[in-house]
Amino acid sequence: MSEKEAASAAFFIGRRLRLPRAPVVLPIAPVLLVLVAAAYVLPGVLAHDPWKTEDAIGIGIVHQMLVHGQWLIPHLAGEPYFDDGPLYYWLAALCAKIASPIFAVHDGARLASALAMGAALACVYHTGRELYDRAAGTAAALVLLGSLGLLVHAHETLAEMGMLAAHAFALLAIAIAPRHVGRAALLLGVGLVSALLSKGPAAVVAPALAALAAPALSERWRTRRYALALAGGVALAAAVALGWGFWVESRYPGLAWALLRLEVSDFAPPGWRSASGCAEVLAWAAWPAWPIAAWALWERRRRAYEPGTRLLIVAAAASLAVVLAHRDVREVHAMQAILPLAVLAGSSAGTLRRGAANALAWFGALSAILFGLVVWLGWLVMMSGHPERIARGYTRLEPGFVAQFSWIALLVALALTLGWVWLLLRAERSTLRGVTYWCCGLVLVWGLLMTLMLHWIDYGKSYRPVALSMRKAIPENVRCIESRGLGEAQRAAFDYHAEVLTVRLERRDTAGCPMLLVQGTPDVGEGVGPGWIFVWEGNRPRDHERYRLYRRQ
Repeated sequence: MSEKEAASAAFFIGRRLRLPRAPVVLPIAPVLLVLVAAAYVLPGVLAHDPWKTEDAIGIGIVHQMLVHGQWLIPHLAGEPYFDDGPLYYWLAALCAKIASPIFAVHDGARLASALAMGAALACVYHTGRELYDRAAGTAAALVLLGSLGLLVHAHETLAEMGMLAAHAFALLAIAIAPRHVGRAALLLGVGLVSALLSKGPAAVVAPALAALAAPALSERWRTRRYALALAGGVALAAAVALGWGFWVESRYPGLAWALLRLEVSDFAPPGWRSASGCAEVLAWAAWPAWPIAAWALWERRRRAYEPGTRLLIVAAAASLAVVLAHRDVREVHAMQAILPLAVLAGSSAGTLRRGAANALAWFGALSAILFGLVVWLGWLVMMSGHPERIARGYTRLEPGFVAQFSWIALLVALALTLGWVWLLLRAERSTLRGVTYWCCGLVLVWGLLMTLMLHWIDYGKSYRPVALSMRKAIPENVRCIESRGLGEAQRAAFDYHAEVLTVRLERRDTAGCPMLLVQGTPDVGEGVGPGWIFVWEGNRPRDHERYRLYRRQ
């Protein structure tokens, strides 16, 4: 049997396998929750090149740390990168170093996001249990996993993932402080300083306000034990932050204050534009957390809110205020608001009216079945080449792509599919089916894309062929290359794949380099100026962007 025939036949193996007949009790057991989390976190982290935009930038920063020793301040393609702090990238570089015997640098670095997501899920689960009960903890973790705004970013080398884990640490610390002083102080200190060193002072606002406001919200936190935990956490965070600040100042005098001023300049008083942008982003990025959280508040409106609910309202409001203050709201900014909304939604997921719970359950189930079938059929078409008309469509989308069969990808995809079928057939009737089906359906579709279609997606998104082709066109003795219009992701990718560092003309009038790299559209070319000779042109498949290399006469 040929590989193509084996691949086509393997899809139908599941019909001959017996699925476990034990019923799935909701909320799902912790062991099943861990398996769902692993199925979410691992696919998409490994086995593909850096992708535009955030992932390529993160890998570029890690590359600068490992190869060029730029550890204190993040650097991107030879220049300081002030948008993020160094902590998350330290973890990513450490993961890449430890995993280097097995994985490529970019795959190893993304393991930092897997660790951060795992830590956030564990903290959200325990926060829900501490503030409410086990069912709320499980539902909160599922809602966080099912949030659309995290799906792609949780698998990128992204400093916001460090911030997400840091906020989860702080929220859990506040929840357990009345019972575990030392553990809460450590978690709070680590959370605050991790948020600061991952995304700057603005990332500390929401957890700090929640921690300070807790005593005013309930007698639960108006105790000596909580005061000790709060003081210990703040002291630990302040000591580490000041130590890092003095270290930066000793190496780069004046840089710490410059970073603070730059951070402040990124924010402005909220206006209609930022409010509408925030609402538009959160409407899909925080789905389904925000509608279930809204139901939680509505359902409890006739009685006093629980202490945990009040805490989560303050945390969510503070996070939303920070998001609103951004001059240009993007989905990565909304990640911090998803966390308290997920816990609040988890507290009320089991009290949804049966009609709403069933609607969410079957919307999630039908969406997963539809998109899952599309992915499976697309894979079969690419493997078999039939129907030819549809197969040619995939080739037109990614010119030059040649399908590659992988038994590992196929077996993982089959396992995900069979697990999903088992859940549909065996899950008990419960209002928790809504969040369970939605989350597991999202995990299924993402897993299928990141196994069966990963090579096809990576072929179109990778900058490796373009970078290596350009590297061959650059003489060995050339060390200085000017660039015009080159984006941050492209600079990072060219540095990582081909060790091509450019001097940006956007920051200086001229650099006097013997070569010039220009990013533009197919009609660019004029305006380069006299004295330049065209040397090379490249682009990714079906990419509208063009990269042209010129040599000075």
